[in-house]
Amino acid sequence: MKLLLRSVAAIALLIGGGAAAQTYPEKPIRLIVPFDQGGLTSNSARIMAKAIEDNDLLPVPIIISYVPGAAGTIGARQVKDSKPDGYTALIWHVAANGAQAMGNVNFGPDDFKLVAGTDRQCYMLVVRESSEYQTLPELLEAAKANPDTIISADNLGGANHIASVLAEDALPGATFRHVQFGGTAKTYPALLGGHAEVNATSTSSLSSTSTNGLRVLGYMGPERHPDYPDVPTFHELGYDTEFCMYSWWFMPKDTPEDRVAVFRDAMVKAMDTDYMRQQTKAQGVEHIILTGDELNAAMETEKTKISAIGARLRGE
Repeated sequence: MKLLLRSVAAIALLIGGGAAAQTYPEKPIRLIVPFDQGGLTSNSARIMAKAIEDNDLLPVPIIISYVPGAAGTIGARQVKDSKPDGYTALIWHVAANGAQAMGNVNFGPDDFKLVAGTDRQCYMLVVRESSEYQTLPELLEAAKANPDTIISADNLGGANHIASVLAEDALPGATFRHVQFGGTAKTYPALLGGHAEVNATSTSSLSSTSTNGLRVLGYMGPERHPDYPDVPTFHELGYDTEFCMYSWWFMPKDTPEDRVAVFRDAMVKAMDTDYMRQQTKAQGVEHIILTGDELNAAMETEKTKISAIGARLRGE
């Protein structure tokens, strides 16, 4: 009789445990944006949360928390150290690889559970409209002839810094002087005010900001951008340079895969809505979501490229 009771209890526990797992999520999911409001990352978080909620793709809301600072690493660390129960998520970008590669932090993408990749966008090199540099070759040749003199307005360790380094690497011997200014809100005024001479900027930043007074010299995508058909790619100008990035979505490393799958499935379905198509186009990014092998391959490609840049900048 005791054996029978134990067996019944065990079965009940298994059934109960399975039911509990199937009820995820039971409370709001906290999505940490490790930057201030207003940029691509915060906008991407906001529209994804709205699409999921408006289409009832999860039974609970997604609550967005802004935790800015140190190129995203403060908010990212919070997620890394959070309980891996599926109720904390992170949206980050190339700085996920860049911060570690530059030696700013001792953690990176491998310390999280990678959920998905969205919002592919490529970078451009811009100068003031009144700049003496009319073309990309003119700018790079000047940076080679007079290294470390042309000021690049950067957020050191961030995406625009990485893109600027890749741009100068297009011509061996060319070197900008990389100066800390910050994100778009600070780099564009610095450029227009004559405090810097060049800036690497994303298509989303350029599309969300008045481009009056700026000239785009080159696009770092694989082919010309449809919104900037007159801007040549680096490839067209003879430079083997390309730099595009994604919004990476993470959860704590040991989050159960079944819970990650629930969140990922909601994202995939949200991306298939007209609302998301309209919003990604308005932001100037490619409407895409990466999962599975395609996701892992894209992350490895970015990691390899950024690690090499970091090693060089650290003098290794």
